[in-house]
Amino acid sequence: MVGFLYATGLGAVEQRNGHSLLYMTLAALQGYGPAEATLAFRYASGVGAAMSCDEALLHYQAVARAGMRHYLSGPPLGRHLPGYRARLSDDRGGVYGVLTGPYSLHKAVDRAGFNELLEYHQYNARAGNVKACLTLVDLYYHGHRFAPQDFGMARKYLADITARLFTRQAELRKGLTQAEASTAAQAAGMLGVMSWRGEGQAADPAAAFRWLSVGASMGHATSLNGLGMMYLSGAHVAKDAQRATELFKQAAEKQHQGGQVNYALAVMDSAPDVAMANFKAAAENGHILAHYYVAGFHATSMAAGGGEAACRMAVASYRFVAEKADWLHSPIPAAAAAAARGDVEAATVEYMRAAEMGYDVGQLNAALLLERGGGPLFAGADEYAKQALVYWTRAANQNVADARTKQGDAYYYGRGVARSYERAAAAYGLAARTEASGLGMWSLGWMYEHGIGVAQDFHLAKRWYDQSLDANHAGRLAAHASLARLSLRYLWAWARGRDVGDGPLFFAPRPVSHEEEEAANNNNNHNAHNAHNTHNDHHHWENQAAAADDDDHESGDDDGGNVADGGSLSESVFFVVLLLAAAWMFLPLR
Repeated sequence: MVGFLYATGLGAVEQRNGHSLLYMTLAALQGYGPAEATLAFRYASGVGAAMSCDEALLHYQAVARAGMRHYLSGPPLGRHLPGYRARLSDDRGGVYGVLTGPYSLHKAVDRAGFNELLEYHQYNARAGNVKACLTLVDLYYHGHRFAPQDFGMARKYLADITARLFTRQAELRKGLTQAEASTAAQAAGMLGVMSWRGEGQAADPAAAFRWLSVGASMGHATSLNGLGMMYLSGAHVAKDAQRATELFKQAAEKQHQGGQVNYALAVMDSAPDVAMANFKAAAENGHILAHYYVAGFHATSMAAGGGEAACRMAVASYRFVAEKADWLHSPIPAAAAAAARGDVEAATVEYMRAAEMGYDVGQLNAALLLERGGGPLFAGADEYAKQALVYWTRAANQNVADARTKQGDAYYYGRGVARSYERAAAAYGLAARTEASGLGMWSLGWMYEHGIGVAQDFHLAKRWYDQSLDANHAGRLAAHASLARLSLRYLWAWARGRDVGDGPLFFAPRPVSHEEEEAANNNNNHNAHNAHNTHNDHHHWENQAAAADDDDHESGDDDGGNVADGGSLSESVFFVVLLLAAAWMFLPLR
């Protein structure tokens, strides 16, 4: 905790990265999980310490091993992973609100809306809809932000399904549709797994074997994998490794992640290539144990001379395990509980701890809470803004939607940092290009229009306004108003004899014949074949954006900004007339 205080400057402590690194290292040497996770993220990202893949691997490996030991110490098939991790921005539909970008929501997430949906499925379940029953089984079995895990309720709806689709002898009823048969297979598999694990009632291996056998006979992948584990461990049946391997293979062929992992373990010695292919396939779909074995493979490869590339891949997989199998060290449950009871200060501190460990949800939520300011955590509003910018930047580097645009806002308005229009434009540029952020596109267009942070360029301004219009239809009013204003500014500048760029701003180029198009394509292919393009792997977002700005200027005059010209001109003129009419209607008459 002393290391955490030095890292963040909480409570008016002087921020010292060296002191923070020292105390975190002392805690990690004693096996303290949160310190291990924090050091791993720092060395992997170069935050408060020199970037070192070897050090990051060492610490992520330690955290992942502890997590996997806990995972495997639970019931058959492993413990449930920690539950739903809410992004506080979802409460308002996204960082900037609903329908503000490609990753924002269509409506805010709230308990009232969830309760309406829950009542809808419950009504259908009472009416005999087995698909609705299965949806409720999944909800209660895995849990949700507004519905904690409840195995008793899951079993209740499973009982409704089995009563409707199976006889008392666990045989399928006659005349079921294909959809009903599929639901029956899923229910059998779920009931078998829960019976074996003792979820919702005392463990019953006999019932588990019976239901898993039913599901497996219907080709249900989860049932095949579960039944294979019963044969492998000798639970209620004589051990039979060969039969277990056959069942694992069938589950793996159906792309079941658990089946892929178990089949890989079964053939690891006899067919290592097949095993690794199955581990990688399961890891791509997020299976925790698969990631652990893939990480071990890359770590071994690195030790054998695989180099930096193998190290980075090992770190990525170990980090996945460390952040998903995090029962023992994650502060996120405490943060979520504090937020739910309205304790903003405690929630902020806990989310900040998660942010220091590298959790993207911790960085996002901490930044949102810090933006509200107030309280005794920091000395003043500027300190809150400064720390919020730190987490927006880290979240942006982990591809959190709209975090890069927030970073641009901080530089534009000078929140927690010296105002820099150039850095703001660079951030907006990255948000526009890498996230397809409509707001980032509009902001970049505005800066090109006014020549703030970048050289004034009406054609590039129009290009970004047009792209913003395509990317975010909810922002049509702002985009059209901006295009209308841009047309007036362009005409005024042209009338005054200023340089407004080559080519018209709002008129489409003449149609190109098929022969001309083919000739142009052949010429472009020839040039592309002979050109020698060099692209540097920049480590700083400012350099990336600056290079992209150069590309904009190089190509800006070629297309004259003519993206969707026909529509944008007429629609923008319409909005000009509409705005003038509205102004005339509301002006006081004298």
